[in-house]
Amino acid sequence: MVSIFMIDIITVVFEDELETLKTQAQSLAVYGENLDTIFVVINEDTGLGSKIDRSWWGRFQEHVQVVSRQAFGTVWSDNGWVSQQALKLLTSTISSNEWSIILDAKTFFVNPMFNIDVKPKVGELEIYSVFESSRQIVNDLFGINLVKQLGPGGVPFVINNAHTREMITWIESHTQQPFAEWFQNQGMLTEFLLYSGWIQYKFGSLDLIYDTSTSIIKPCNLCHSEVAIFDTKFNQMLNATTISIHRRAWRQLTSQQQTQYQDFLHSKGIR
Repeated sequence: MVSIFMIDIITVVFEDELETLKTQAQSLAVYGENLDTIFVVINEDTGLGSKIDRSWWGRFQEHVQVVSRQAFGTVWSDNGWVSQQALKLLTSTISSNEWSIILDAKTFFVNPMFNIDVKPKVGELEIYSVFESSRQIVNDLFGINLVKQLGPGGVPFVINNAHTREMITWIESHTQQPFAEWFQNQGMLTEFLLYSGWIQYKFGSLDLIYDTSTSIIKPCNLCHSEVAIFDTKFNQMLNATTISIHRRAWRQLTSQQQTQYQDFLHSKGIR
């Protein structure tokens, strides 16, 4: 018998992503399953929280908890790409569930959410050469040789909250620095490589608490360097679990392509 867990959602957002957050909220209202707390973490020191309407999440609106990054009590980098990664990991410290799914604000569910059982089926993948410096930071920190990382490499990423809290405590003790301060000073370190490295260090293998032989997560993301293959990517989106288009990619799409994407969201009951 498979045990199904209640899960939390972690999304970090800033002002320019407010509309995409609204769309994500609607996608969770349609396709979310077994959701407990939906953490919306604001990655800027403004009054953005007052602009977030919990009714966007429909049947899950009572589950939404808006969190300011100031709640974590540190000085935050001006580089939002860096600070948002630290915030994703830190939010696990306030979760009371065993597992969380980390999303970007632009991540939309377009098919039913995958369930998480005893060993989440996330797969594993090779580490791209562009992340070699990040891999080296992780290897040096934990004294390991991380060859692969947990899938899907990006969002949606399934994280074990207790192990993340333990990792943060270990790093603070090992480095004698607050976690957020240490993380932001690393430069090119990525949150999911760090977490994968911790799991490797703690258990000696990625497949002790995860099923790395297969993945039930099917994301399809379009970044700014992939605009030329929009048609191929769009066809993949039709059967994906989650989809996203980076804002720099969105600006490069033709009006016809933008309409095609928006019509697809409409067909999935979103917007």
